[in-house]
Amino acid sequence: MRRLAALMMMFLLLTGCRGKEPDELALVRVLGVDGPGPVTLTAVCGGDDQGDESRGTSAGADFLSALDGLPWANEQSGEELALTSVSWLIVGRDADLEAVLLAVLRDQELAGLSTVWLADEGAAALLGNCEDPAAALSLLDRQGVKAPTAAKALASLYNDGQVELPVLDVGESGLECQGVEPWR
Repeated sequence: MRRLAALMMMFLLLTGCRGKEPDELALVRVLGVDGPGPVTLTAVCGGDDQGDESRGTSAGADFLSALDGLPWANEQSGEELALTSVSWLIVGRDADLEAVLLAVLRDQELAGLSTVWLADEGAAALLGNCEDPAAALSLLDRQGVKAPTAAKALASLYNDGQVELPVLDVGESGLECQGVEPWR
């Protein structure tokens, strides 16, 4: 068995087959969702510890179809955008929140621990007007603005018929929380 594995590795090395280099991957930190269908996803990488501000978009008939557009590639850098590090999920007012949350919890890459925020004027517009959304959201969290995780948000929707989401808008000093709003 070891001999077979060694032969396979040698074959891969000799033929030049190898996986993506880590420097060709950009980890998405913030994912925006607009529309009930068609759905547009806006991905923003970088922030706090990455420094790389790669961005990408994908569209589909629904949330799952938009996710199927992966792997997204940043046209400028050629990096592949990976969803394994999404910390913040920002939904527009027109998004189908229940369908998005169900898909997030079922997806192997996305985590149910991503916090969920509401974009007052739409996720794509909000993320397009913010230079470093990950740093801005991290700052809001340190200032005491709390958002539910995707898992808690879905549980609240099912158990209470609503979930309270912090509402984001772009202000003079970056992202600002405009209060909390119930989503039914």
